[in-house]
Amino acid sequence: MGNYNRNYYSTKKQPSPLFYIVFSLVIVAIIVGGLFANLSQQRRHLTYNEQPVEQLTFEKTTPIKRWHNQEAKFVYLTFDDGPSNNASKIMDLLDQYNVKGTFFVLGTSISNNANSKELLQRMKDSGHYIGMHTMTHNYNHLYGENGPANFVAELKEEQALIEEITGGFKSELCRAPYGTGGGTFKPEHIKALNEAGFKCWDWDVDSLDWKYTDANQVFENVQHYTELRKDATNLVVLFHEKNSTLEALPRVIEYYQSLGYEFLPYNPEQHFTRNFFHSDEI
Repeated sequence: MGNYNRNYYSTKKQPSPLFYIVFSLVIVAIIVGGLFANLSQQRRHLTYNEQPVEQLTFEKTTPIKRWHNQEAKFVYLTFDDGPSNNASKIMDLLDQYNVKGTFFVLGTSISNNANSKELLQRMKDSGHYIGMHTMTHNYNHLYGENGPANFVAELKEEQALIEEITGGFKSELCRAPYGTGGGTFKPEHIKALNEAGFKCWDWDVDSLDWKYTDANQVFENVQHYTELRKDATNLVVLFHEKNSTLEALPRVIEYYQSLGYEFLPYNPEQHFTRNFFHSDEI
């Protein structure tokens, strides 16, 4: 019995080496195939999850400018009714402080000032912005019957005049005579200006230099109205080309510097709404 068993096991055919090689390759193929199948499933899952992300759209944002890790504050010094004989003196002062301003010029002032061509050219070359204050500043014509149409017609005329004098400066910003408040400026004006492609700025701070001839009073007015808007990051300040303005201007500039404001002229590419209607159409 023992010899039979021994002979049985000793005479049983053993697998050849080739068998083990083939068997191993089959096992490897099964494992690799499983891995690829799992990876394919994961890729399908990832692709599905990523598709909504690829379809997202983002609003265009403007980076907040910062200075010493604080949000920057900007002030826009604006001057109405020029160009007058004080325009060059105002620009001299602005140059001393390396400040750029915005000048809302009048068509009649351009026509009546023999030096208007030189003044407007200097405004352009110095980096100031030349805005429009209409041709006539005539209340009845601009705010009476057919006021909106008359308003736009005057702006187009003044725009062409400025462009001709300066050799290509095309103004897009106006300031309405007497401002857009008080009931004179109407929604029809906004519609007409918007359709013509014009923007319109009022002001945050009124220096009242049109009322007061004392430079100290002009400066105190600026201080007073600025303090009422102490949290504002953009301030538009209204001046006229008056002697009192010329005298108060150094103190005004140094005052805003002490508050951390930077000075800018109007920039059409960075327009922001500043009208008493709070209309973003102009």
